[in-house]
Amino acid sequence: MNITLFISLLFGLQAIYWLIGRRASKNLKGHEDYFLAGKSVNFFPLMMTFLATQVGGGLVLGAADEAYQYGWPVLLLPLGSSLGLILLGIGLGRKLARFPVSTVAQILEIVYRSPVLKKIASLLSVVSLFMILVAQIIASSKFLVSIGFDNTPLFIAFWAIVILYTVQGGLKAVISTDIAQASVFSFVFLLGFGMVMIADPSSGLQLPSMEQFASISSKFTGWLLMPMMFMVIEQDMGQRCFAGSSPRVVSRATLWAGIATMAICFVPVFFGVLAKTMGIEVAKGSSVLMAAVEHMTNSWVAAFVGCAILAAIISTSTSLINAISSNLSSDFMKNKEGVRFVRMVTAMISIAAIFFAFYFDNVVDMLIQSYELSVSCLFVPIVAALFIKKEGKLLSATLSILFGAAGFCLFRIFVVPFPQEVASIVLSLLGFGCGELLARYLRQQPAA
Repeated sequence: MNITLFISLLFGLQAIYWLIGRRASKNLKGHEDYFLAGKSVNFFPLMMTFLATQVGGGLVLGAADEAYQYGWPVLLLPLGSSLGLILLGIGLGRKLARFPVSTVAQILEIVYRSPVLKKIASLLSVVSLFMILVAQIIASSKFLVSIGFDNTPLFIAFWAIVILYTVQGGLKAVISTDIAQASVFSFVFLLGFGMVMIADPSSGLQLPSMEQFASISSKFTGWLLMPMMFMVIEQDMGQRCFAGSSPRVVSRATLWAGIATMAICFVPVFFGVLAKTMGIEVAKGSSVLMAAVEHMTNSWVAAFVGCAILAAIISTSTSLINAISSNLSSDFMKNKEGVRFVRMVTAMISIAAIFFAFYFDNVVDMLIQSYELSVSCLFVPIVAALFIKKEGKLLSATLSILFGAAGFCLFRIFVVPFPQEVASIVLSLLGFGCGELLARYLRQQPAA
């Protein structure tokens, strides 16, 4: 890689992102404007921010690393995210958009009439989002190591700047920078793919074998189902649904974002497979994607791809930071000073994620565990809430969360003959059903 060109491009793009975010941050008018952009986001910016939120370190660097080991079946990972967006597009996003809320957790309070349930769901959301944020930071660290950049103070300073302008600017700043960042990584990734295909049209396009699919059988549900289900209950996705100018706009934006996500994420999987096919050696802790790009193209293209990778990681991270801030402010604080205070708290949590990231290495495993935690506990009661026409039963939602949490813990200790992710969701569904039956039984009992 041409390091001089890379650094120049990186700081140039960072300056542009900062200016865009600063401009969008002006004239913020209260809580709704800060967290929901005034609920007036139209189709194109909404589609681009959905795309930017999903295409991050896991679906870029993490997917390329996994593809180097497992081959084309790793496409199941971005397919899960794409199908989740499509699910939102064909109806669930429209249902979310109709709730007068700013967080997904608040839906539980409205439907099940329980502020405590809202706070439990919000806390689970914060934990999951924090873990995903850590995964993004891990991805950026792997990338920088892969190009020979291993300067911890500058690494921390880079993330501190990202956190600073994100916390200050709110969702308007996040969406504005998402448009720029999604445009950068989409153009550069597709350009790099096109260059390799023009040079060798048959590169890496061999069909996967049955042995490859057999090798990932234990990962199937984690790669495909967890991202898809998490999409429905994820705060940063729900936040964008609530911010859309209309339910119809939300449906169109999520559908097109789902298609675009799959198209963009095909590229890192392609490079991971090709790196394995060509026998490219990747140093431990380095990025397969960057090693492949540097081997197959030139130093100039590698510099542009490097900036595109960071753009993808940053765009996802800023969405996560803002979503954490939304959960903390909207679900746990009521006074006007709360927004200012939660900015500080969110910044501290985000910076803590930087240091937490130094103790983990596998991006995809971190993402899947983050997805599974929330999905196990919240998927059943939240999806049920979207279809309940009147008031839901608090007992059903409570037992669903408790059973799901028990499954998340127990199925890591006791082996079951089918995927533990599915087992946890089935247990959560069983808890919801038990709550429905018990509530009906109690209702039929004569008053004392």
